[in-house]
Order: sequence, then structure tokens, then C-alpha cells
Amino acid sequence: MGVAGLWDVLRPAGVPRSLTHMAVVDGFEANPAGMRGLRIGIDASIWIVHSANGKEGENPELRTILFKCTKLMRKPFLPLFVFDGPYRPDVKRGKHINKAAHWMVAGMQAIFTALGIEWRTAPGEAEAELAYLNRIGVIDVVLTDDVDTFLFGATKLMRNCNNTLSGNQSFPVLNELGKDDGNHTMTYSSADIEHKLGLKQGGLILIALLSGGDYHDGVRGCGPAVGLGLAKCGFGDSLLDAARTLGERDLNTFLHGWRQEICLELRTNPRKLLPTKKVALANSFPADFPDLRILDMYVNPRTSETVGKTAADMRLNWDKEPDIGLIAGLCEQYFEWGYREMIIKRFRTIIWPYAVLRIIRRAAILADRKQARSSDTILPSTPRKKGRERTFSVGTPSKMIKHHFSTSSQASRAYDSDSDSDDSDEQLISKIHLSRRHVETDKILEYRLEIAPKQLVRLADAGIEGRRQPLDMTGLSDWEGDEDDEEEEEGRKKSKSKTTKPPPPPDSRLRLWLPASMVAIVEPELVADFKEKEAKKESKKAGKTSSSAGTSKAKASGTTAAKTSKAKTAKTKIAAIPEEDCDEEHVPRESAAKVTITVLQQEPAPSKEKIVASTSKNFAAGRDADPKAMDQFFKTSKGIRNAKKSSSIAKGKGQTVLVSLITLTLGTLYLRKRHQA
Repeated sequence: MGVAGLWDVLRPAGVPRSLTHMAVVDGFEANPAGMRGLRIGIDASIWIVHSANGKEGENPELRTILFKCTKLMRKPFLPLFVFDGPYRPDVKRGKHINKAAHWMVAGMQAIFTALGIEWRTAPGEAEAELAYLNRIGVIDVVLTDDVDTFLFGATKLMRNCNNTLSGNQSFPVLNELGKDDGNHTMTYSSADIEHKLGLKQGGLILIALLSGGDYHDGVRGCGPAVGLGLAKCGFGDSLLDAARTLGERDLNTFLHGWRQEICLELRTNPRKLLPTKKVALANSFPADFPDLRILDMYVNPRTSETVGKTAADMRLNWDKEPDIGLIAGLCEQYFEWGYREMIIKRFRTIIWPYAVLRIIRRAAILADRKQARSSDTILPSTPRKKGRERTFSVGTPSKMIKHHFSTSSQASRAYDSDSDSDDSDEQLISKIHLSRRHVETDKILEYRLEIAPKQLVRLADAGIEGRRQPLDMTGLSDWEGDEDDEEEEEGRKKSKSKTTKPPPPPDSRLRLWLPASMVAIVEPELVADFKEKEAKKESKKAGKTSSSAGTSKAKASGTTAAKTSKAKTAKTKIAAIPEEDCDEEHVPRESAAKVTITVLQQEPAPSKEKIVASTSKNFAAGRDADPKAMDQFFKTSKGIRNAKKSSSIAKGKGQTVLVSLITLTLGTLYLRKRHQA
């Protein structure tokens, strides 16, 4: 779909962004429309095409739509789906268009309504309508995989990051670590395209007219590279200006001279903007180029603007929220797993993360409105808690959740009749466990929240009528958890067991990662408590580190001093004994072993000359040694060797060599003396 090769032309102007980062920073924090979300427009027909991949189960296409929507809206996006209208072109890509409503449209619109998503039907093509809404500021960005949106005048779009698209497979968008996490996409703006590539809307239209698009095949022998060169020469901008300002007769006169200039450029390539000279193409260039009907489809598409509607007539309601009971009822209606146990099981992973984010967003909007009504711009404070001043906290009270997330009267009545008195006592968000900055979100700060889903379960229960019965209860034992079901304590992640386990109880708590900037507005007390605890942990850790370093230093100093003292004492004792009397009759066995080891560990490795001299001296001593004394010496030597072995200090190779040589020499002398005796 769209203009072949145009994505490749625009790629240098693209900027990779995390969907989460874009939704939080450009949407929730920047708050361009005062609705705490990024307003994105989506061509519904593209999602219909993508949903055809679903094959198994009952209504797999609608199930795919539901799952895609809930995955997208785990971020603070505010989607607007636009369907093709009755005035769209009759022929696209050489095929006649069936203008009858697609069978999925009714089901998709029901799902969008239940999820709190806006949808509209365009007068003509959805792409052209989205470009118009983007240009006048009704939506902030267009989410699409069709580049034609820029041809119709869009100012900003982000490309669909679906990995099944051929373009995404060839050029995946990688995060900071070089991985394709499925949460990064390429974003484009008309300003970047003009600044980096020198292309405006007219130049893009010219590339489409020359290389071919949805409405025509283009000019034979002219591809995107040639079209890009001619567009940079300004031929597209002059064509668009003439098409907007000139009548039919004057336009034909303009086009005659305009074509001659193009042919001259192709033959001579004076500005060197073409790959090469294209003489053959200039000689065969069509005399009726461009087709004025095709040109008009790009320049004046059928939109709300052409039928006289303005932004005020759109009546878009960005204030809607998902109806949890209605979502459960639709699942019961459309899907084979639509019975109570399986609905609640699946909602834990596909609906609760989305619902919690929307509840926090709604609470932030209420806080904004309350502050706007107040004459004082500073939030009211309450008495101090733990030495700090408490700030105003809007929280997520039960009444607010019920009011905004259970709009269907039937579900509300069922909830009222069956609700417990303690529902309002259990907070939706009870604790913040961890914080992180993940590369998948371009390192925005997130908090790991502990969520009590009891009230959400009750709202879902209220919308289930019990029209289906479980087909296979054994399937409930295969709990289909996701990454959010991994327990993380004290910053360490415990991986899931590979063995199957039963699903958790419906009311059991779960943990979700959510943007810190959203939580800070709604639950400032929880954030303050978490920061205080983290500060205490860091302080304690820093204290332990400094204490450990001081203790190690003190131990090292004490050990060194003790060793030095022992070495000096040993040297003094040895010096006090005459050299000829230095044997085991004068020195007790235990003391001799200790002294010898101490001396060896403190003294540096002896040189070769010292070893030779010591060996000669021991030869002389061995000659005159008494056999009994020698027996006593070897008994003591064994004690010395055992003492050396038990000590972990004597490691030097020089010391080991010295002991070995002395022992060997004295042993030889002892044997010789015994033989002579």
C-alpha cells in the first residue's frame, strides 16, 4: 500500500522513539489537550487487514483487535480510529473497491466503545481524514504503516512497529542495547523531512506521481531515486502551488512549460541531483503528465474540510473511559472463553494493566480540574506526617472508579446490589515496591506498584450474564502469565518456574510497572514514603560500606603491626643464642617452630648467595652434630614442616626453596654421620 520505496527515501529523516516514552512525555506530561494523553489517529482499515492473521477460536479477528487495543493502551495514548467513508476512490491498485461495510466494522465499533476509544467514519479515505485532523491539531500524531498520509498533508506520524511488516523486518527499530523490543518505532515530522531532505508536500506528491502509488502506475522507467532528484529541484512544489491556485486552462498552460523543464533536467542533469542523465526517459516522457484527476486526489481529497466540517463539528470525546463490565459482556458474547472463570483469568493480564493506567490518568485529570477551580495554585497541605508536610492526594477512591469505569446501568445496578461494605476500605494502589529506568521505555522513571484488583473483578462480574459454560475446566490450570507476573523483591527478579501452576485467585494482588510521573500526581504520599525508604536504604548501605572499609583498614594496620612486632621479637631471640648452640636442646620445640615460620614470612626471599652460604654453614654444623641431636632435629623439623603447612602465610617461592635446601642438606649430613658411627 502507498508509494513504493518512499519509506526508504524518508528513512534518514526518521527519529527512533519508545512508544512509552512518547506517550508519557509528549502526552501525559506535556498535556497538549488538557486530557493527560497523546491523541493518535489510526486507520481502522489497516487493523482489519492485520487482524486477518488470527485463525483459531471463535471470532479470532475481533479477539486480535481487542488484544492489540489493550496492548497499545497500556500507555497513555488516546486513540481515534477512522473508518473509510462512502466517497473514497472506486479503484485502488487497479482493483475496484467494494464500498459495502466490512463485516468486522460493527464488532470493532462495539469493542472501541467498551474500551473508551473514539471512532469516526470519514467522508472519503481514512488516511486523508487523519492527515486533515493532524494538520488542524485535533490529533497529535498519526499511527500508520502507509506513507500516503504525508502526501495528504499530515505533519507528524509514527510508523506501525508491527514486526510482521516487511519494512520493519528489513529495518527493525532497535533500542539503546541494540535489541528489537517491539516498543520502539520510527517517528517522522514534516519539519524534519523538509530540513533534512529538502522535501515538502509537493515534492512527495511528485515522487508518488512519477514512481506510482495507490491510484496509478506512475511513469515507466522512473523510480523513487529519479523522483527524489526532480523533487529536490523544486518541480513538485511548483506543481502543488499551481494546482491549488490556477484554473483548469491556466493549469494546462503551466504544465506545458513545466514538462519541458523536467525533460531538460533529465537530459542534462545540470544540478547533479539525479543519479545520472536520463536521456531515454526524457525522450519518452508522457505529454499528458500528470493526470489531473490523480493529482486532484492528492491535492483535494474528500475530507471533513471539503464537506464543510470544522474541528468544532468533530465532537470528539477524549473524556471517555473503559467500561469494565461492558468489556466482560462483549467477551462473553464473542469468544469461546467468555465464561466467568476464564474472563477474570485473562483480564488479569490484558485488561487490569490497561484499566489501572486509565484510572490513574482519570485521577490526574480530576486533580488538574480541582486545582484549576482553586484560586490558590498551590495544592492544599495537611498536618505533618513523620516530620514532613503531607500534600493533597486525590488517590483512586472506590466511588471514582465505579462512576467512571462502570457506565452501563445494568452493570452498575448489579454491582450495587452485590457489593460489600468494605470495598471502599481497600485501596487500589497499596504500595510502591521498586523503581527502574528501562531501555525499553527510553529510561523514563517507573514504579512497581502493588495493585488490589478486588473492585475491578466486581465490575467485571457485574457485566457477565452467565450465558456460557466452561468447555474445559482443565485449561484453567495452565496459567498464562506474562512478564508482569514475575516477583521482584529488593531489586532482584525471581524468574518464573517452568512448571505449570494454577491461576492465582481473582482477588489476589498483582504488581505492575507504571510511569512515575503519573503516580506522583495521584499518590504523592506513597511516592514520598517510597523515596524516604529508599533514602534510608542508601544511607544504611553507604554506612555499611564506610564502616567495612574502616574495619578492613584497621585490621590490616593491626595485622601489619603485630607481624612486625613478632618478627622483631623472633630476631632478638635468635640473636641472643650463640650460633653454635642454636639447636633443639636450647630452643623448645614449639617455640622453634613458631619463630622459624615468623621469620620466614617476614623476611624477603633470600638471594642465591645467601642460600649457598647457609648451606655451607649447615654442612659444617652437620659434620660435628651428635646423632642423638640430629634425631631430635629431624623430629623438630617435622614439627616445623607441619607448622608451615598449617599456616597460610608462607607463600613465597624463595622461602620454600630455602627450607627445602636446608632440610635436604642436613638430612644428607645426618645420614653420613650415622654411617660413619
